[in-house]
Amino acid sequence: MKINKYGSVMSAYAKSAYEPVRKKQNGSSVHNTDKAEFSSAAKAGSAAGEKASIVKTVESFASPERIAALKAMIADGSYNISAESVAASILEG
Repeated sequence: MKINKYGSVMSAYAKSAYEPVRKKQNGSSVHNTDKAEFSSAAKAGSAAGEKASIVKTVESFASPERIAALKAMIADGSYNISAESVAASILEG
């Protein structure tokens, strides 16, 4: 099989569709950039909400009594979890 005149196809890949610098009318250059601004209130509100959610989740599973009981079980070697219960917890989500 012989392919002729592939130069025009290859030139399409050589040209850049995006031009990073445009020229203004007065001759200075302008860079194409995107910019996002977030208020400090939005940043603080989002972070505080996430932190409160995480703390609530951890506290619901980790009462001081439960932690003390787990530490005691680990210390005396009686803390055992079956592989089936771990797998079931993972699959439940």
